Amino acid sequence: MIEADTLIRATLLGLQLGMTLALVAAGLTLIFGMLDVINFAHGALYMLGAYFGVTFATELGSFWLALALVPLLVGFVGGVIEVLSLRPLYGRNPLYHILLTFGIAIMVQGLVVEIWGAQSLRISVPTVLSGTLSYGPIRYPVYWLFVLVVSTLLIGLAWVAIAKSDIGILIRASAHDTEMVSALGFDVSKVFTGVFVFGAVLAGIAGVLLGASRSVNPGMGFGVIIQAFVIVVIGGLGSFRGAVYSALLIGLIIAYGALIAPSLTDLFIFTLMAIVLIAKPNGLFGATEAT
Repeated sequence: MIEADTLIRATLLGLQLGMTLALVAAGLTLIFGMLDVINFAHGALYMLGAYFGVTFATELGSFWLALALVPLLVGFVGGVIEVLSLRPLYGRNPLYHILLTFGIAIMVQGLVVEIWGAQSLRISVPTVLSGTLSYGPIRYPVYWLFVLVVSTLLIGLAWVAIAKSDIGILIRASAHDTEMVSALGFDVSKVFTGVFVFGAVLAGIAGVLLGASRSVNPGMGFGVIIQAFVIVVIGGLGSFRGAVYSALLIGLIIAYGALIAPSLTDLFIFTLMAIVLIAKPNGLFGATEAT
């Protein structure tokens, strides 16, 4: 029988993992909802965030500078990818987007191996975030709580910005009717680029945060993109809210699955996805735009 403190620890871990995955999946679903692009390179941007984080934290000697600067660098890389490769393909068959972004992901992985090598690395956790917190029989790493708080705060701010701010209104309007937004004098191509950069920034943040709690390796991009796509499909393609709720659900399934049957965790996740697709093909929230 699972003890109460173990269950609480697993729940916290599941929430922390879920909110961090939400940073990746939210950017992915925004890009799809806005640009109608299935972006397989999103996992590569997450991986770059982790590897840039290793380099910045080592060379600058500061995890905090890495957390502040790396997402901006990853966002810049995302902007370059959107402008130079994806923009000419807008409006064409989605298969072109899939093949292109998949190819970019493979190229980035090759560059990572060439620059950093194939060995696993890790970002050093700052001293202030090391150690554990104790409450009765419950012990939990301080850094994991930090990741949970930061991820939750960022997702909350992004959610409010998309739902309430003028920029969010412009993004949603552009997703609904690009011709009308263009007629009102807005450069929709810049809005598209901004959404892609924003998604890349979120992925970069997730890469730095998780790079200090798990191994940084060349295969991590493909691993996270599979989980992110499952989250997006379950939540509803294009739905920001769906991505967040689905990420939390997947995070809890992973954490609880590790307690019950670690070897069957993937089975639980894909079974859930199959059930959702059968019962509600559009996903739990069924959105087709960035909402």
